[in-house]
Amino acid sequence: MTYSEVVEILRKLMESKEFSHMVSRVYEYASKMVKCVDGAKVVEELVKLGLKEITAVMLVNNCPNSVDEILTLLNFEGRTSEQEELNKISEILKSCCTH
Repeated sequence: MTYSEVVEILRKLMESKEFSHMVSRVYEYASKMVKCVDGAKVVEELVKLGLKEITAVMLVNNCPNSVDEILTLLNFEGRTSEQEELNKISEILKSCCTH
């Protein structure tokens, strides 16, 4: 689950019910960690490229700046990626990431 999805769930929880101080603190922390506002959509795009969901979520949550940084997060793929695929991943992430 991406940080942006966590923030949205916690926001709804905080609006609709009484919540503990811990929920508020987790919301504050998760809000600071969000680097890609529409994380779920970007995860979907990355999965369509053939990445595993866990890898796509890690990429969205970390928003790496370079192909080398992307490579370090591709551990769960169990395969090597072509330069063209890495460039496409980089383009997708640059379109949503706020650094």
